[in-house]
Amino acid sequence: MGERFCYRCGISESEGGPLIEGLCQVCFRKENPVLLIDDELNTELCQNCGSYKKRGVWVDPKTYELEELIFEVAESALLEAIENSLDERVKTFELVSPEELESTQELPVGKAVVSFEPVDWHIEYFPAIITYEVRVKARIHELQRELHDERKYVTVYVRQTVCPRCQKFLGGYFEAILQVRAEGRELSSEERKAIDDLVEKKVDEIMRKDRMGFIQDTIEKEEGLDFYMGSTSAARKLAQAIKERFGGTISEAYELVGLDRQTSKEVYRTSVSVRLPKFRKGDIVSDRAGRVYEVERVDGRGMSVKNLSTGESEHIDWKTVKREEIDVVEATESEAMVTSIGREEIQLMDMESYETYEIEKPDFEVLEGEIYKVVEVGGRKYLRGKSQRNSY
Repeated sequence: MGERFCYRCGISESEGGPLIEGLCQVCFRKENPVLLIDDELNTELCQNCGSYKKRGVWVDPKTYELEELIFEVAESALLEAIENSLDERVKTFELVSPEELESTQELPVGKAVVSFEPVDWHIEYFPAIITYEVRVKARIHELQRELHDERKYVTVYVRQTVCPRCQKFLGGYFEAILQVRAEGRELSSEERKAIDDLVEKKVDEIMRKDRMGFIQDTIEKEEGLDFYMGSTSAARKLAQAIKERFGGTISEAYELVGLDRQTSKEVYRTSVSVRLPKFRKGDIVSDRAGRVYEVERVDGRGMSVKNLSTGESEHIDWKTVKREEIDVVEATESEAMVTSIGREEIQLMDMESYETYEIEKPDFEVLEGEIYKVVEVGGRKYLRGKSQRNSY
């Protein structure tokens, strides 16, 4: 069998290396480029929130510093374009530094290494323009003696737009209302602040996964708080977080608000309601056996209470609260000084009327001469704790 020649340039196989598909090594690489990317790319950045499209999905940026953000958006678009424009014979590729690519001499068949770096840019105004030098080394045939080594200059235009989420937010869109109320009472100012703080922290977490989890508006009402939410699932997650922290119950209601123009399906708005327990810190409660407690803390599992007869604290879960019929009782509060301590009872003097009276000696230690808060429930008095007032 005689000498074979490249059909494109005519060089012999002995001079030009093993022929691949009738081409010498150099012509094979020229006729089979691996980097098929366009010279220019367009990408968009939301001017309102800094998000951008990545593989067809809007994502939040890693940085909000404008210069870094522009490069982040441009390089994301460039990398995606490189992925989609490598020859199909390149099965895998690795992004490496220009120095590492320069030193790469060997690659398995079907493997490429890619590097890119900005060589010119104008980012003072939009569209921001960044030109990258893109370089690829690859091996796509087992007879290749030298790697493909291709270089291309690609200009990326970063344009400003408004993402779908911000369009909805700026248009006043909301999908659900989260209503926070308390059973049989108004929310205290401390509860309102604690709920606001919890919601603010939780929304930040939710929006990392649910871009529509924004709060469109917060309305303070006498009876509680309303949060207008961009997504129903976010409203449900917030409701669960509030319940876990404060206790209570969750319910939902649905309202028909119209038809979807594209699908002709009915569109409903969801109201997610969290109803906090009637109890709060400082309440005086009693159970069906007549034991009297002061509420020290309320949470998702139940409440911590102090028995006013023994001074001991305990945690009661919500099932037990219901079973034991624990409820808020009417109580009057006063202050009194311990004037003497007997074996079975102690004598107190009311700090307003100066009248003296005796009560059963509590199980916890009391000190003569100290002023205590006194709670009266159903005609019986209990020591609640030391007064803030200075002792005599």
